[in-house]
Amino acid sequence: MSILYGNDIRNYMHIKVLAIGNSFSVDAVEYLYKIAKNCGIQTVIIGNLAIDGATLEGHYHNLENNLPNYNFYYNKSDYWELIPNVTMKAGLLKEQWDMITLQQVSGYSGIPGTYEPFLQNLINYIKRHKTRPDTKIGWHLTWAYQQTSNHHHFNNYQNNQMTMYKAIVNAVKTKVVSTPDINIIIPAGTTIQNLRTSYLGDTLTRDGYHLSLDKGRYAAGLTWFKTITDANIAGIDYKPLGVSAADLSIIKAAVNNAYLNPYRITPFNE
Repeated sequence: MSILYGNDIRNYMHIKVLAIGNSFSVDAVEYLYKIAKNCGIQTVIIGNLAIDGATLEGHYHNLENNLPNYNFYYNKSDYWELIPNVTMKAGLLKEQWDMITLQQVSGYSGIPGTYEPFLQNLINYIKRHKTRPDTKIGWHLTWAYQQTSNHHHFNNYQNNQMTMYKAIVNAVKTKVVSTPDINIIIPAGTTIQNLRTSYLGDTLTRDGYHLSLDKGRYAAGLTWFKTITDANIAGIDYKPLGVSAADLSIIKAAVNNAYLNPYRITPFNE
């Protein structure tokens, strides 16, 4: 589903996206500005209200008390400005955002009971304070941990990557897809799982759970761009250092397959 004009990228005048998340949203949007600019978007503004380890419940606590607990990462000129001590409301009012995204903290992302009532309360708050009536609300479907991860929440999923991935998908399908105010699901976690079936294997994180600074982050960012715009990504040639031409090709394939099948893995041997 596109937030602007369909899949003809020439029609795009601007992309203004705000993420409300944590370190996983930092990973996901790192390259989104550069990708969009590479496609000729005239105005690109990316914001990220982040608190490391923030849960949906934690975000709700912050909005309920208007707490200035966020690091606001703001990029409108190919430079990430860090503005500390920001409230959620201030971030919402900063721009006329095209889309605002939410996500659950990684360790609880596959536990449906942790989503409500906080998700709907956050949605209601966004709807009250968004600065344009047609702003869409998206959901970031995050990735499972590396199989060898030592993250303390991995035991929620029997320390098994596939168990975690399937739990995340199930939670999104049961708690998010059915929410009428969520317009877009960004399947970054499925892109990463698709890539793990390629020659890259289980190498897409830098510490067992945060994405690698090159291929992992780029794959997530390209998933965001594809899902937000519905654009044909075949012509994209921007890639960060550490991503080869061969890597770019399989990342595009993984992104396209996740876009078409956001809730199941598309192996590269199919």
